[in-house]
Amino acid sequence: MPRARRPAARIQPGTFASVIRDFQMSPDYRDGIAASTRKNYDAVLAIAETHEGLGGIPVEVIRPALVQAFLDGLADTPGKQKIARTAIKSLERWALVRDRLMFPISTGTYCVASEGGHDPWSFEHVALAERLARPDLARVVTLAVHTGQRGSDIVRMRPNDLETQHGHPGINVVQKKTGRRLWIPFTAELVTAMATWERQPGPFVRKPDGSAYTREQLSWAWNDQRDNDPNLAPLKEAGLVLHGLRATAVVRARKAGATPLQIASMYGMSEPMVARYSRLADQTEMALAAVHFLDRTAAERLPQTKTKRGR
Repeated sequence: MPRARRPAARIQPGTFASVIRDFQMSPDYRDGIAASTRKNYDAVLAIAETHEGLGGIPVEVIRPALVQAFLDGLADTPGKQKIARTAIKSLERWALVRDRLMFPISTGTYCVASEGGHDPWSFEHVALAERLARPDLARVVTLAVHTGQRGSDIVRMRPNDLETQHGHPGINVVQKKTGRRLWIPFTAELVTAMATWERQPGPFVRKPDGSAYTREQLSWAWNDQRDNDPNLAPLKEAGLVLHGLRATAVVRARKAGATPLQIASMYGMSEPMVARYSRLADQTEMALAAVHFLDRTAAERLPQTKTKRGR
């Protein structure tokens, strides 16, 4: 069954949504792309076409940085993210030679690595963001690093989801990607931070105008401040995206001594995913153990060497 479309009047001329619409109506799209591929493209282009996606951006403004923010918004679903990048590149080829785009828009964009997730943030980077990022975005960083949840779940967290179990505060989450229900206990640091937040109905994380974020809008807002605020220059240089905080949560728990099973239970992850996210922490600890061993054995050999030379 063909995908239902919104009325054409809602697509404004000169916007990226109008380019998407014309691309999908072109013979190149209808006849030159296999039906199964078109079905996958339709699903992701429907997201891109929305005003909250890329649709409302004028063609003279859209650029790789905005496309990357859109792709980052799909980081919770790597498969869909890859399809979206492929579909946009296909649209780009069609549009450039027809003067529907002024310049390439996908150059340098990338997707989540196949081994799972973005690189974790360092603890110093987390502290910098919490201290200097815009308050709404700093709150996202705090929630993500202490709950280990995806951005699509962070934007839906509300005071009504809070629940105390066995005397310990926490929050109920139904993960958007997996549908898994879990209760996440709060760390003492998170309890302290949340005590300073104004309590009001609706999500904990809001845009500066008070409205709710979508996952895609959250990524765009973060990338925009990261790339344009001089105070966050170290985060821009490191290319840090919000999805990496999920890995940071695992690294923090791993360094604190939690087992992979405990971490998986707390954050609603599989143990193999925990292993992938914590590989950096484990590698660092093992490397330090190795160098301490080498230094100790070298020190133990040193007196013997001096004795032989003394003879």
